[in-house]
Amino acid sequence: MKNTYKLFVQSILSLLSLLTFTSCDKMLDIDSKDNVDSEHIFKSVKNFEYAVLGTYADLHLEYNALIGSILADECRLSPENNGVDGYGVNLHRWTYSSDDEILSEIWSNYYNHIYRINNLLINAHKVPVERASDQAALNSMLAELHGLRALIHFELHRIFGAGDYQSKQALTIPYITTTDVFYKPGKITLQTFYDNLWSDIDQTDQLTHSTNNRLSQGAIAALSARIALYERDYLKAIHYSSWIIEHQALATVKNYANIWTDSNEDEVLFKLKRNAQDKVRPNTLWYNYATGKTLFYSSEKIRESYDQNDVRNTCFLGQENNKYIVKYGGNQSNNRINDYKVFRTSEAYLIRAEAYLAIGQSDKALSDVNTILTNRYLSKKQIESINQQVIEQQRLLEFAYEGHRYFDLKRLGKDIQRNQNDLVSPMDSNLLSNSDEHYLLPIPQKEIQANPNLK
Repeated sequence: MKNTYKLFVQSILSLLSLLTFTSCDKMLDIDSKDNVDSEHIFKSVKNFEYAVLGTYADLHLEYNALIGSILADECRLSPENNGVDGYGVNLHRWTYSSDDEILSEIWSNYYNHIYRINNLLINAHKVPVERASDQAALNSMLAELHGLRALIHFELHRIFGAGDYQSKQALTIPYITTTDVFYKPGKITLQTFYDNLWSDIDQTDQLTHSTNNRLSQGAIAALSARIALYERDYLKAIHYSSWIIEHQALATVKNYANIWTDSNEDEVLFKLKRNAQDKVRPNTLWYNYATGKTLFYSSEKIRESYDQNDVRNTCFLGQENNKYIVKYGGNQSNNRINDYKVFRTSEAYLIRAEAYLAIGQSDKALSDVNTILTNRYLSKKQIESINQQVIEQQRLLEFAYEGHRYFDLKRLGKDIQRNQNDLVSPMDSNLLSNSDEHYLLPIPQKEIQANPNLK
């Protein structure tokens, strides 16, 4: 893990702090003056809840949107994005190394939050419970923490783990459930990793939150459906996606655009709230507001893929100049701040369609895809046949710049193919095969130096 951490919990009262880490050759080095036993967070259920809320603070799952887009075929590098201020350039051009700064930021940020979560789970028994309502609230928060731990580990796996098309003995990232600062874990098999994921998810039954800015049963169902699809457990994927479809309606073509200005929350199962103080936000991935420079344009390949009657065309690519990525434009009244949507009902439809197709129920798969089309096209749009390529194309069109494309190709073991016109230089390759050394992202070199077991 990161050998240098600064961990803290931010609550809405700026009340609580966790642990501060300083650099050394241990996995984690805790300042001796910071004793978790004396922390206020375990003195009451209310204080504990502030700490739970703090686990969402500075959790930048937007990094999955960045990686999922710039490594694949959704983006084209802006000429303004170069030199010492260049952002994500080497990742996009498939010329990165294991000391890439963005990869290090992701690893640090995600495992940082896992450590916070583990600290709360391990010490939750210290929280005094005075009445039944306290116990119910505490049980719900513990379920929430288990769900968050599963979610963050899965997002780490999607970035740094083996492709799920490989055998269950392929290796992925460590699943951390301890706060032992001397623990130096190694990679684990996909089988062991998924066993750990489901173990955490199995402990979310008592989750009672219903708002979409915290994990709810709907968010857990969405996470479970996504995990099951990656694991190719198609019956489980159908089960969880069907639950979502029954409980959370799909956004209509009329209301769809307002999701991306945060004017409504139709079909949004879980989101991370964002404000101007957040350094990483959905719209900062494509445009540097400090310098006024565009970082990435939409690719020609994706622009050519949208029909003019598809509402997603103008929602994601704009009306006047469809080079720009405007999916997270927000609106003028909120300084173009946009919340990050982690799970939406549309994903449940396309997960279920893919799962139905995989088990030979193509009629049901076709119905699910046509439901998506009905709610995305300004004029009637239906298809009469279905195959895997159709579903993959709809996933590209629906989830552009949300962090799915590279991970979809990776889980299926498919090559990444770009249009020639989307390349930075004629010398760049437009094909990244699944056997190429840059197809799978490396664990950051500084983490391996701190923990050689991660090799």
